[in-house]
Amino acid sequence: MTESRRHDAIAIAILGLLASLLFYDVLIGTHNFYLRDLTRYYYPVKQVLRDIVMSGEFPYWNRQFGGGQPIAANPEHEVFYPLTWLILLPDYFLGYRLHILVHIYIGLFGMYALLRSMALRAPAAFFGALSFGLGGVYLSYVNLLPILFCAAWLPLTCLFVRRFLLAPRLRDFALAALFLGLQFIVGEPTTVMQTGFLLGMYALYRGWYAARDHDLPWTYAIPEMFTRVVFIGLISICGFLVGAAQMISAIDHVGDSARSRVFDFSLVSAWSMPWAKFAEFIYPNLLGHMSVDRITWYWGGGLYPGMGSPFIFSVYPGLLMTTLVAAAIFVRPRGGRFVLIVSVFSFLIALGGHTPLLRALYEAGVATSIRYPEKFVLIASFAMILLASQMLDRLLDGDRATREAALGFVAAVTVVAGLIALSGLTPYYDRAFSWIWGLKQSSSGRILDLSYQTWIIALVRGLVLFAVLWFAPKVRRPLWIALLAVFMVSDLAPLAEEVNPRMPAEFFTTTPPALRALPKDRTPFRIFHEADWYGQEAVAKKYFSTGAAVYWIVRNGIFPMTPVAYDLNMVIERDYDKTALLPTLDFIDSTWAMKRSGRRDWWVPMMAMSNAWYRGVYKPFDQEQKRVGGKMEKADPIQFVEADHQPRYYFADQLLTIDNRHDFVRHLSKGSFSSNVAFVMGPAFVPARGVVHSWRETANTATLDVESVGGRGFLVMSVTPHKYWRITVDGKRVDAIVTNIGFQGIPVPAGRHRVEMHYRNPLAAGGAKISIVSAVLLIIAAVIPRRRLLA
Repeated sequence: MTESRRHDAIAIAILGLLASLLFYDVLIGTHNFYLRDLTRYYYPVKQVLRDIVMSGEFPYWNRQFGGGQPIAANPEHEVFYPLTWLILLPDYFLGYRLHILVHIYIGLFGMYALLRSMALRAPAAFFGALSFGLGGVYLSYVNLLPILFCAAWLPLTCLFVRRFLLAPRLRDFALAALFLGLQFIVGEPTTVMQTGFLLGMYALYRGWYAARDHDLPWTYAIPEMFTRVVFIGLISICGFLVGAAQMISAIDHVGDSARSRVFDFSLVSAWSMPWAKFAEFIYPNLLGHMSVDRITWYWGGGLYPGMGSPFIFSVYPGLLMTTLVAAAIFVRPRGGRFVLIVSVFSFLIALGGHTPLLRALYEAGVATSIRYPEKFVLIASFAMILLASQMLDRLLDGDRATREAALGFVAAVTVVAGLIALSGLTPYYDRAFSWIWGLKQSSSGRILDLSYQTWIIALVRGLVLFAVLWFAPKVRRPLWIALLAVFMVSDLAPLAEEVNPRMPAEFFTTTPPALRALPKDRTPFRIFHEADWYGQEAVAKKYFSTGAAVYWIVRNGIFPMTPVAYDLNMVIERDYDKTALLPTLDFIDSTWAMKRSGRRDWWVPMMAMSNAWYRGVYKPFDQEQKRVGGKMEKADPIQFVEADHQPRYYFADQLLTIDNRHDFVRHLSKGSFSSNVAFVMGPAFVPARGVVHSWRETANTATLDVESVGGRGFLVMSVTPHKYWRITVDGKRVDAIVTNIGFQGIPVPAGRHRVEMHYRNPLAAGGAKISIVSAVLLIIAAVIPRRRLLA
């Protein structure tokens, strides 16, 4: 083994060991990640996906959300992504943990490989990989799985694109397209967009320097730039074909879902990165802590109006990396202007509503579907780490200018931290802090302590890094690298726990007590979790102000989307990921309108139409707090109130024509109807009486034995309508009619009949074939002996 290979093996082993140590409790299964979407969405949803596949069906349709929703077409579920299939392991709890953790290793190893391919030595590549894979931005993605899965492959995509642009070979083209294809098959749009922007900009950069490196006039750079951009376009097309299974069906799904409607600008700009967050690149807890003993102490929440917390929990890459980027400003290395350009673009989009740009893009119809501008900080973070790693390599060479610039920056940072820490010894600190963050001094004691500790730590961090940089030329290189490694690991390690706190295994594997009130056979009915609508009401605020118990409240209260993990079907729930089908959104809006109409029992007809037998409402907080002796992690905050047992499939006893959903609400709020009434946007008739003798459902099908007595009846199916449902009566195709705004129905001729419903998305099936063929061809191309495409 050569010395270079030995260094690589050591670096990779240490990176893997660090990740394993920082997340050992998740790795061995005593704990698991829980924050934000992990508890409320991904853990239960992946279980639904697993159950469908284990039952022997392809996951085209998810019956457990909103009366039924597409699952394969929705990128939130990553159905086609190979590493998602880890959830099919015999132990779901193990598979779920692994399919998250594996991406931390991919991010670390991929970034190391990219930096090594840039002719950086192993130590510089090691520190860059550490900053990326264990830095704030990447660790913030652990609770945002589609972004994590997509971003994990960014370094490897860039590695092979770079290699191809430097020396075009078929193998590198194929590998670049394959890794980009993995990003496409995850289908997280903003991360794919950011990857495309980086690749396109790098192609222009390489074309520009291809001419300059050969002392040619700048006019020669134009064809070089054009050629490389064309290559990026070809790689992108091949990557899209690899991801066709997801991309084609996802694009089609957009037109049928909430994404087809323009978001209000307040929603588009809600999670914009505030200007103050730039300081977080230097001081990681300047705006607060996402988790200290499972409690959020984020005093900068006011910078995110209506949200109260950031979308990206941390942007901190480690003080060493920020210092080296700052040093680059003074040293002006090659590539520095490129990083500046892409970073300015990244920050302008990430700042969102804090600059006029997003508003202009929104009014131009370009940014109407962007919900989280802060996502776009990835481009800058990634580019800055690449630049910092190059500067570290220069530092290892003994570059005096780089070292002096770094020392100057660290000295300034440390002095600022020291002055603020000293001010903490005076009464003015408390007053100034409370004034800046809009806190009441009477209720900010713990926050003030944490903020003061932040500056003490910042002072110590700065002093230590200054000392390490100062002694760089005075100690042997191996010792200096070891000291730098100890510093950086100590600097980044706290992020692993703070940004990704954990819950014990029983949080996920035991059954919430509220389920005891519900029947064991949960197939025939759905639940309406009304309590989830009222996050701003006094009782909700009390339950969700219980500190470390908050996520136990979510779990014990079986808040959406957690019911599906216990075989419960939901309906009239909030559309968390903004991907619900349009009829579902219209029905939910109609339900809200019914509530506002003044009808006292507004929920009765809506639940009957939806096959909801139980309504989740809050228990009185004080009563529950007293029952558990203040130990709110044991609280049972929700009770399920039983309603009439309206079946999922039934014959209408009355048909009424409506013009739109507003007409629908007007009829229901003013009139009195039986539970079997059906509202349709079309000609009505007097339906005959009918009977549903039996019905059976699978994930993608339903089979009913029905009888219409004495004439033509109308069968109501409380299942969300969609263009890919195929409904037959005795084998003959019939067209469904949108019924009760959010569901569907069909006329049934007199007599006894077999009604069958089949759901199959042909675009997902066809796209999967394209993906398989494309991936196979690219893999074959990748294993062909290396060959140049261009001389």
